[in-house]
Amino acid sequence: MLTVLLNAAEAHMMKGLLESEGIESFVFDERAAFYTPMLTGIRIMVRSSDLERAKEIISLEESPTS
Repeated sequence: MLTVLLNAAEAHMMKGLLESEGIESFVFDERAAFYTPMLTGIRIMVRSSDLERAKEIISLEESPTS
């Protein structure tokens, strides 16, 4: 598992970002999170072989720009 988000739009934006970098990603629990977002969240999953690169991409995206 890469991360858990509470917002479906953010989850799909992250999926798109990862896939634009060549990393296949999967969105899980989107429907469950619609009904109980604070309990379940939306999981973003990537292959274990892509996990470190995906973490790097996410950290670059979340870093404030100078």
